[in-house]
Amino acid sequence: MKTKRSETLLVQTLKKQRLDREFSWISREFAHFLTLTDLDLDNAPYKQAVELGLAE
Repeated sequence: MKTKRSETLLVQTLKKQRLDREFSWISREFAHFLTLTDLDLDNAPYKQAVELGLAE
């Protein structure tokens, strides 16, 4: 029983480490996005117009 518990703890630790690495990668990859609207592709023409000074 003790061996099974230690194996379970090891598996949980490995899964947590993998998940932490994934979240770390995601935060580095998307660090330049400030808000969810930055990811919204429907907003792309409007954002381009704002940057060019063509929108209000």
